[in-house]
Amino acid sequence: MSHRAVIPLTLALIGIQVGTIGAQSGGLSIKRTYTKPGDPLISLEMSSLIERLPPSGYHPVRVKIINDSTIDRTWNFSFVSSDSSFGERNRLRSNFSVICNATSVAGVDLIIPVVSVLNTRASKQLESILDVTVRPSAPLPQSSDRLTTEMAQEKSKIWPSVIYSEKIQTLNGNALDKATALHLYGAPSGGGGGWRSQAEFGGGFLAKSMPDDWRAYVGYDACLLTDLEWNELPAGARNALRKWNRLGGTLIIYTTNSGTNLNTLGFGGNAAGASVSDSGWGATLLKPLPGNGLLEAPEVVELVDSNAKKTGGPRVSDLRENFRSNWKLHDALGKKFSQIILVIIVLVVFGILVGPINLFVFAKAGKRHKLFISTPLISLGASVILLGLILLQDGFGGYGQRLILREVGPDNTTYISQEQIARTGVLLKTGFTTSEPGYLSPLTLGESRWARITERNGGGKGRYNIEITAGGLKATGDWFKSSSEHGHIFETIRPSRERISLIGNSGNPTVNSTFDFIIKKVFYRDPGGQLWTTSDVQQGRNTTMSPVEETEFTSWFNKLRERFGPRNRTRLDLSRDRLGYFYGFAPETDGIESLSSLDWQTTSTFITGQLSPETPSNP
Repeated sequence: MSHRAVIPLTLALIGIQVGTIGAQSGGLSIKRTYTKPGDPLISLEMSSLIERLPPSGYHPVRVKIINDSTIDRTWNFSFVSSDSSFGERNRLRSNFSVICNATSVAGVDLIIPVVSVLNTRASKQLESILDVTVRPSAPLPQSSDRLTTEMAQEKSKIWPSVIYSEKIQTLNGNALDKATALHLYGAPSGGGGGWRSQAEFGGGFLAKSMPDDWRAYVGYDACLLTDLEWNELPAGARNALRKWNRLGGTLIIYTTNSGTNLNTLGFGGNAAGASVSDSGWGATLLKPLPGNGLLEAPEVVELVDSNAKKTGGPRVSDLRENFRSNWKLHDALGKKFSQIILVIIVLVVFGILVGPINLFVFAKAGKRHKLFISTPLISLGASVILLGLILLQDGFGGYGQRLILREVGPDNTTYISQEQIARTGVLLKTGFTTSEPGYLSPLTLGESRWARITERNGGGKGRYNIEITAGGLKATGDWFKSSSEHGHIFETIRPSRERISLIGNSGNPTVNSTFDFIIKKVFYRDPGGQLWTTSDVQQGRNTTMSPVEETEFTSWFNKLRERFGPRNRTRLDLSRDRLGYFYGFAPETDGIESLSSLDWQTTSTFITGQLSPETPSNP
């Protein structure tokens, strides 16, 4: 099934310069002139803005169309993302349309959904592949291209997905590739180890052409660039990278001036010096750039690897490995038992009825013509009984659990990571539209007869479709199947004025919440390190806190922390000792919606963030 997002944008609307497309040489690239010299020009340019695919998330491409003809024309873009170049694979389809009016120029940045690489090939390289077919209005011919990205792995260790700027790549690319291979395999890339020792450090980008949507970066683990290139970024791209950084990305900026710090780079707040005390779920680092621009490649590789681990490890490793066992949310569903003995009894009785009894009783000798009536009736009866057993065991729809980690960030934004597990019955409809835009991925679960995505089946040969809409993700395909267990992760960055505020500045702290749900328990670590707590914080009501010992907070924090998957546990660890931070848990909240026929038995939220000293405003 295909979906199409119609995007009638002009260059004036999105501010893309007409003169250049800002392409990356290693990514997707289609340049097509459809008309002869002297005729009204009709042309297409489509290029990747980052030369390598992420192992999950989105890939940004830029499209520029010139239509000097006298009629409006439409270009349809069909993308297929897969995680293997041969054999059975997981696939994700998406479609977009760009309309270019007569005698005009149109341009748009598209973020293309990329399938999560869950395939378990017997290889040292994982693959992510993106195919595109462009179909303009008739009679113009179609075009196509393919981008393949290989990701290095050694046993279960996968190299983080890294992007780095043109200046760093030009001077250091080969050395970083060799250092990456040496780090993973003990042999430099191309250094006598054959295919086994091949590895690429990351994919390049042009700073001035970077996209302004945080989703374009969500599948990457680390970004490296110089301070000069940071300042070259369009304002929207800087804002998007900072959001990606707080969502868990590692941002490493190499400085050309000793006086450069994160304040001078526009990070603001208390972010002076060579590091940021509060980067949300990510890490932000400043490192000096040598005068000749040549970095110590082994040190850079170690820096990227160590900081990726500190922020939860490579995103794709989280999807592939971290939910196969000891996931408390999954355990909360309880074990499911199959009534297989009843099915066997029905099949045995069916075999007896349709065989000897049918032949010697219902349609005995001389009445064999009755077989044409009795056999279909017996088969129909058995089918009805089996269907009844399935409905008795599984029912319609299904049920599940959701657990949300939510961080209140600066500039009226909130960062959300929702883990969910669902056990389905008979589904009459498997498509859904999420209640807001964001990043959605299936999870690899432990082996069971109900899990449809496991290590053994390499992601289940899933067939997925996504249409990106203004209000959410319209998803169809194998996101949910009947009589199955499915785990998903959904992450988003939401504009929000909801927060907890500190009222007054004397005596015991008094707080006021603008969240529309009751926060059962709240702890607060003040700027001096003292812990305070209160209970049942409701919207719009002032609540005074009482001092509490560290041991009580630690016990409460650790108990809730263990309910999350490893990546979100790491994110909680990053925030645990921050001064001026609050920590709250609400057992009953709303979640990001997906399949409407599922009954979410519990949706709970763990909230963290800076306690605002200002008087609260309405959300």
